[in-house]
Amino acid sequence: MAGRARARLAGGAPPTSSWDRAARFYDLQLWLERAALGVAIEMAEIGADDRLLDVGAGTGGLLRELAKRGAAPRDAIGVDVSPKMLARAPALPAGWRLARGDAAQLRLPDRSFDVVTATYLLHLLDPGKRAAVLTEARRVLRSRGRLVVVTVAPPRSQMLARTLDRVFRPTRAGSGVLAGLRPLDPRPDLEEAGFAVQGTRRSCRGYPSLIVAARLGA
Repeated sequence: MAGRARARLAGGAPPTSSWDRAARFYDLQLWLERAALGVAIEMAEIGADDRLLDVGAGTGGLLRELAKRGAAPRDAIGVDVSPKMLARAPALPAGWRLARGDAAQLRLPDRSFDVVTATYLLHLLDPGKRAAVLTEARRVLRSRGRLVVVTVAPPRSQMLARTLDRVFRPTRAGSGVLAGLRPLDPRPDLEEAGFAVQGTRRSCRGYPSLIVAARLGA
């Protein structure tokens, strides 16, 4: 089946991660992501002729939502480091595929995608890894290509922000499941990587989330 085709898009075999261990439970919380994923799809403005790369695809949450929409692209690739997460993705439309790989070390041609999405990924990573992922996104995007990211939203209240900072301080330099609710405003990282932020939205249905759309200059 085309939607379950597997490939490897990074050198070597990524190590088994905490996400492999969490894979069988991951879909139990997918409903908490769904509203923000819908907003991300709207902001990405994905057309039928676009090529889409979804990094950190997990069990295919964003691709599932996109497949429900009439103007889904003919060509889409979902990449994740965890083979067990990918194995739990459902059937996807013909022409779409899933691939095991590290979003920071993709084996994909330069300037080969119109849209890159990274949902519920960047806040899991340390600053160096975030920069590497965004560098790869920039490399594979075509001129004027679009990037849409979703992170757990930082609270607007300074008091709550300070409280959450203390809670998540032990996991700030780490990654994996324990960092899953660590808030992050990704806009400074996007700008540092050379993206121009085009718009932001918040979603409070399910996880409090920040959705940011950015564009790559010519």
